[in-house]
Amino acid sequence: MSLLQHNKKLSDKVSIQAKNQVTRDEIVPQTQSVTFIRNLRVDNHITNQVAALINLGIAENTKQLISDMVQSRINQLNKEDQNRLQKIIQALEMKDFYTVQSKVKK
Repeated sequence: MSLLQHNKKLSDKVSIQAKNQVTRDEIVPQTQSVTFIRNLRVDNHITNQVAALINLGIAENTKQLISDMVQSRINQLNKEDQNRLQKIIQALEMKDFYTVQSKVKK
């Protein structure tokens, strides 16, 4: 019972000052970006549409076209969904980084 009874005035008299403060970056290292080739599987109709858009000069190559289309869709999201998306992307990027790191160490 004595643990539940405390003197509130005592907490007013005691001040706690931290000698050192650390940032999250000092404890959890910043992940670096890693880039590697991945394939997306789509059917022949989407492949043909992508090729036709490239032939029209919409983009230089498939990578640029898909990147532009994804960015356009992201820009259409509301701010809340954009923030959620960025958190998900950061988690996936971190997963990629640690996956590559684990393969390098072996």
